[in-house]
Amino acid sequence: MSATPLFSSNRKSLRRFGPAGVWLVTSVAAWPQAVPSQANIDASAQRRLQETAREAQRQHRIEEQLRNVSPALFSEALAGPGGPALARKALAALVRLQQDGLPMDEALTRAARSSGIDPAAAAKPASYLRNLFTQKSGQITPTILAKLEAGKDPAPDLVLAPFAR
Repeated sequence: MSATPLFSSNRKSLRRFGPAGVWLVTSVAAWPQAVPSQANIDASAQRRLQETAREAQRQHRIEEQLRNVSPALFSEALAGPGGPALARKALAALVRLQQDGLPMDEALTRAARSSGIDPAAAAKPASYLRNLFTQKSGQITPTILAKLEAGKDPAPDLVLAPFAR
């Protein structure tokens, strides 16, 4: 007989406790399996926090890029002297938004909504940006993208058509 009759494999000691003893022995043996360790709980919580932080950063990048697209949705600004720089920055922002998983059409719609511009007034500039993106996005390298983000002319590597009112 062992030092602890409760955990003894001796049948006489188990009979002494009856069915409650058998239940107690089997339930005590199941404890480590039924209760997750604190380390697992902490790791799971840490993963959720990291995922939440990554999603918040992504949303922040999206909002920042939408602010770069919004000024290019005004025909007057796009046709003015600063128009080519606005178009370049907007094109770069659309490329970044696509990298963040936001489709171009949704990006243009959200940018128009956030700038408060009438959708009808934004239609022509949005169409211009849509065409630029469709035609040129496959040609944009990281070097060209950096130039576009700065509003600099990427020619001769990439020539952008001017906006026509």
